[in-house]
Amino acid sequence: LIGEEAVDAATKDIYASATSNGWIKPLLRQNLLTNEPITASRGRPQAVGEALSSLNMEDANDAGVGWRDLARLWRSTLVASSWIRRLSLDEIADRIATLRRRNSGESGPRFANAVLHAVATYERLRPLALTSHDRCLYDSLTLIHFLAMRGLFPTWVIGVRIHPFSAHSWVQSGSVVLNDLAERVRHYQPVLVV
Repeated sequence: LIGEEAVDAATKDIYASATSNGWIKPLLRQNLLTNEPITASRGRPQAVGEALSSLNMEDANDAGVGWRDLARLWRSTLVASSWIRRLSLDEIADRIATLRRRNSGESGPRFANAVLHAVATYERLRPLALTSHDRCLYDSLTLIHFLAMRGLFPTWVIGVRIHPFSAHSWVQSGSVVLNDLAERVRHYQPVLVV
């Protein structure tokens, strides 16, 4: 088998094995997996651009930090913690989509500069409130909320890889990964994009 035929055959084998082992049925019941084709729903974008680069913090080393930034960070950590403890991924995605609807649609160099400055501020403050080691979901949700409080709405992504199985979450603006390395996230297939 070549190309797509090989992928289709492997996917069918994995699905058959997972179904017979019973671990896929609970995921289907919880709407974490579906047999239906992916379509846009509830205003959520369904595609994310290829991760081509990571944010270069050296370009933003002059990011000033004020007490309002610290307050935004603390509020964002509380919101992210609450979302993770109390909501399903689908409900979290709905909350983020609601925040995104407030987006003015701004883009271009001015938007990119505002994102760079805001993420640099977040990176300087983050050690005061959280560590991101093995907590990519928490870090990504905190960053999404922190940026939303500044009127900036990048894309939140959850991706998976199969061999070995792993799930990962990151924030991306266009082709720029904001809280991870592009080289790392390229190994993941996006399954949730908001």
